Amino acid sequence: MRFCLLFFLVGLCSLTAPDGAAAKMSAQIQSSPQVPSMYHSLVLSCKVNGDTGPKEFVWEKKGIHKPLQKGRADILVFRSLNKTHLGTYTCTVTSPQGTAVATYNLWTEDLKYKLFVFPQESNDSHVLVQAQPEHPLLNFTVCLRSYTDLTRPYSLFSYATKKQDNEIVLLKFKPTEYRFYVGGEYVAFRVPESQMAPERVCVAWESPTGIVRFWLNGKPWPRKGLQKGYEVGNEAVVVLGQDQDNYGGGFDAMQSFTGEISEVYMWDVGLSNSEVKWLENTEPYATPIFGWRNFPYKIEGEVYLVT
Repeated sequence: MRFCLLFFLVGLCSLTAPDGAAAKMSAQIQSSPQVPSMYHSLVLSCKVNGDTGPKEFVWEKKGIHKPLQKGRADILVFRSLNKTHLGTYTCTVTSPQGTAVATYNLWTEDLKYKLFVFPQESNDSHVLVQAQPEHPLLNFTVCLRSYTDLTRPYSLFSYATKKQDNEIVLLKFKPTEYRFYVGGEYVAFRVPESQMAPERVCVAWESPTGIVRFWLNGKPWPRKGLQKGYEVGNEAVVVLGQDQDNYGGGFDAMQSFTGEISEVYMWDVGLSNSEVKWLENTEPYATPIFGWRNFPYKIEGEVYLVT
């Protein structure tokens, strides 16, 4: 199984000034977005209450002796968040009223061997992926692992835009057939019937040729063609376990997933055979739009994150 990085953000503040006037001033660090993603931007804001006058802000990180930033700026910006940024941050605010200190902890929780469990049919339970591409897609790869005993059709991965609900869909239509949609059209891949074992599926698409590549448990299937010259929109809602019949909704219980889903990745490039083959042991060099090590998600309905 894979590791995933989940970010837990806690802003704690304490007052250091002794007099009553200073005690009215407080500070708190807020983040934007609230759930940051690796390799995306993050802004920390030091919000002050009880003092509208001029202030100086000193930003520091535990373990680093020099201030990260000092002056009138009440924000700290990370252009591309990565593992080196993890730690404890403080914002010390000074004004004629006194001083206030806010502390913000950014750390990781090891989710090794964990997965999403969808226990029963539902027309609302799903996992909302809280990330999307920054630009329209002309190439992409999606990978995930699933485990189920369903024999009816079910949706694993649904990526919908306002213009097209089936912008990207990975659907298991029957025990011996996967269907992959781009821009409302699909190609089918015939597969052996599962003998009650997890299945890792990867699928890649490139716009210039329309070529679709499909892998099951690391083994490549013959290439097929789909939507040559198409451009996938980037303002999307990404859902696991349901098929969107409209933007962000329109779920049908008879297409819902029951079982286990884990190791979900999406890249804005096409992976090679060797990268897919070794995905079990290591991550490809390409930076994912989102990946299991830094998976930004929100659970809706009855879905559980378990060991």
